[in-house]
Amino acid sequence: MTNKNIFVACDVSSQKEILDLLELIHKDISGIKIGLQYITQRSPEEIKELSKFKKPIFYDGKFFDIKNTLVESIKSLKNLNVNYATVHLLNGLDSLKVANKAAQEINLKLLGVSVLTSFGDEDLECLGFNSKVEDQVKRLIKIAMEAQLYGVICSPLEIKMIKEIAPKLKCYTPGIRMGNTKDDQKRTMNANEAIKEGSDCLIIGRPITKGDPKENIKNILLSID
Repeated sequence: MTNKNIFVACDVSSQKEILDLLELIHKDISGIKIGLQYITQRSPEEIKELSKFKKPIFYDGKFFDIKNTLVESIKSLKNLNVNYATVHLLNGLDSLKVANKAAQEINLKLLGVSVLTSFGDEDLECLGFNSKVEDQVKRLIKIAMEAQLYGVICSPLEIKMIKEIAPKLKCYTPGIRMGNTKDDQKRTMNANEAIKEGSDCLIIGRPITKGDPKENIKNILLSID
């Protein structure tokens, strides 16, 4: 295991915060994930500035809308120098196929969000879903496979099941927690466990960014067999 398997989730608001963080750890990671906290407050020019670290950039917008808006949102990423973007698999097969075609035309890899790692069975039930998390993920993964997306966002707990159904889909896994701290996550594993399950890429935020990022990522890398 080397740093090529870790994207840091930069859940910050200011350009100074993200630049300071990446100056510290960019040599120890393989990619940069920017999420809603950052992208809703920063300009296209500021997003493009992150390219100076020469790492792939993962635009975690989790797009979920009608087909036309979904596709136009994907197209709008063309000049941001980003390499990956997320869409909810609940957009459905037809919309995802068209969105994936638009993404491929701008050399963008689409990752489909299955069920958020902060959700458990009871959360799905409260939202009116009759399926357990595992069954819902399985249903959504089949859609991702048919839409020919590059990969999926999933909890480490579902990796083996996904690889059996769709071995070509890359599994990008948040919900990585070290020690006994889960924060607001429910379906978690530590970094070593997730790699053993078959994760293609770990997405790690607070376990790296909270406290001393340089020391934290060093300890995470040392924990992996």
